Amino acid sequence: MGFFTGFFSGFALTTSVLYISLQVHKANRLEQRNLIREQTRALNWLASSTGAYDRRLLPSDAEQEEMKKLRGSKPVMKDFLKQRWNQEVETLARKAYESRWEDARDTAVEGWKTVVRLVKRE
Repeated sequence: MGFFTGFFSGFALTTSVLYISLQVHKANRLEQRNLIREQTRALNWLASSTGAYDRRLLPSDAEQEEMKKLRGSKPVMKDFLKQRWNQEVETLARKAYESRWEDARDTAVEGWKTVVRLVKRE
């Protein structure tokens, strides 16, 4: 039993670390994407000839305040990861609540019988 316990605990640890790493990487990429878009928008606004020569076409103060609110309302990476974690926990809890333990037991028994048959043949 020590081999299986070690194997599956190592597998669980490895997949957990890999999953968390991928989620952090995805959150960083999304944050960088949003920052690059924001910088591109700012550069385009500065470089546009419309606002540079005709000040009547500049965005109004209300529009500028709205853009600031939109920038400030972006979720922080910590909040993004927390939300993602909560979604995963909710999904797993729902699966555990809706699953029938008799089916899990039957599946485990069938798997064990298959393993025993394979070991006896070799």
